[in-house]
Amino acid sequence: MRPAAPEDRLQAHFSEVRAVIQAEEMWERVPQEAQEFSPENLESLVKFAYFGGFIDLAAARRLLLVDRQEIRRVLAGWYEEIREKGCWLC
Repeated sequence: MRPAAPEDRLQAHFSEVRAVIQAEEMWERVPQEAQEFSPENLESLVKFAYFGGFIDLAAARRLLLVDRQEIRRVLAGWYEEIREKGCWLC
């Protein structure tokens, strides 16, 4: 069996984080345009789940397929974006 292609893995991770958000009964807070798979929407769902306290940073890193250095950069960007625009939880 060959390893899953990155796109396949990302789609599986989208389904996984969607299930986590649904289990928390927060799926209705996700904007309609973010409810279909794309790499950008995966990041948005992971950000929502992380700031909602549904997943930890290690899970966010795993779901996004990034290393420790990259997740720090991503996290800093998330904080800046939330300071500027707010978030779905707000």
